[in-house]
Amino acid sequence: MMNRKVLFWPLAAMLLTACEKGLVDGIADVAPAGQAANSVLQVRTRSGGSAGGEATVAYPVTVYVFSGEECRAVQTIGDEGQTLNIGLTEGTYSVYAVGGASSSDYVLPTTDDAAATSAIALREGHSHGDLMTAQATATLTDGGTNTVTLGMTRKTMLIQSVVVKKVPTAATAVSVTIAPLWQALTVGGTFSGVSGSQTIALTKQSDGRTWTLSGESGEHVLPPSSQPASVSVNITIGGATKTYTYSCSNKLEAGYKINIDGTYTEAVGVNLTGTITGATWLGERTISFEFDESGSSTSEPSEPNEPSDPIEPSEPSSDFPAVGDIYQGCYVLAVSTIDETSAELTLLSPNEQAATTTGNADAALAALGAVGISDWAVPTKAQMQLVEAKLLADDASLAGQKYLYRKSNDGLGYRTLGAAETAWPTANTTDSYRLRPVAVVSITKE
Repeated sequence: MMNRKVLFWPLAAMLLTACEKGLVDGIADVAPAGQAANSVLQVRTRSGGSAGGEATVAYPVTVYVFSGEECRAVQTIGDEGQTLNIGLTEGTYSVYAVGGASSSDYVLPTTDDAAATSAIALREGHSHGDLMTAQATATLTDGGTNTVTLGMTRKTMLIQSVVVKKVPTAATAVSVTIAPLWQALTVGGTFSGVSGSQTIALTKQSDGRTWTLSGESGEHVLPPSSQPASVSVNITIGGATKTYTYSCSNKLEAGYKINIDGTYTEAVGVNLTGTITGATWLGERTISFEFDESGSSTSEPSEPNEPSDPIEPSEPSSDFPAVGDIYQGCYVLAVSTIDETSAELTLLSPNEQAATTTGNADAALAALGAVGISDWAVPTKAQMQLVEAKLLADDASLAGQKYLYRKSNDGLGYRTLGAAETAWPTANTTDSYRLRPVAVVSITKE
């Protein structure tokens, strides 16, 4: 999607805008039924430079006008130089603008259903554009015209380039996954949905061992929903996919360009270095990181593992994650060091949902897992004790909520968080429960 360099100008600039054109002829009257519009809200753009400098705007720009929580108008500016004139009654209005979200790529809220918290939902099979937002407050008087000035803010990161070199020739697919990401942008410029991810497929080059991101424009990605974010390289050989994951020590943020350059070596897997370069209005930042076998996992068809009690924590090596750390986007509940080069981690998924004992608990596990981790399970009773301590430490208001656990006979029971009873009841299928899955993974280091 092409970006244009434009400025939002105040009303006084009208005398200098002979090159501008109206999006609509006259005024679009959106006053409530039975009321006559007696004021004009004007939203305008103009290309060219000024003493105030230039701002980059991604088109189209969809403008939402609210009176309180009621959406009064939704209008679109197709390109620079177009003007919106919206007829309204006097009063104070909230104006929100979303740039770079075309109706062909996104499901855009309409006047009938829009709210400031409404998601700008990406259509299935489509990729994010260079999303931007802005907001302002406008007070209209009877017979007056008010022109709003909107400063657009970029809401995506740009994966500008990805190169992975010396990949074994037997590889049939290579991709990069970033998680956890926000799932959607809202009309008001905030984000919604905390457990998103984006996987970017790479293309094999003519030498047979180099895989790169196709195209020159890169891939726009919503920013992480929590930090640290993880970046994974997935290499498929012989039907099995091996994943090398790095938990970024520096924040990944909207408005930055990311370049990833990696080299596969037989000894340690994939070593990756990367740079994050800020756009000129954000300054510059560079971070370096490596992937090796200590952060790898393999996924291939197999029988699901039987759930097990958590391993009692032991004093971990300083090179292993510790209890309370974030590993591949998951909270570390317990760590058991097996020897100097290997350990097992009990991980708590960042995702949960309502579940009952009628069969949908196990069915929900796949959707509740985190990227790069398999074998998610309903917590055992012992694991549930660790989960309870973690959840209540984060949010004491969860006390009284019921969470499912798996009993030794493979039936389901529940734990009421913060309750004093020692006997945990059998789950009642007429009640509602929450499910937060766990997984036990093995890691190794050189």
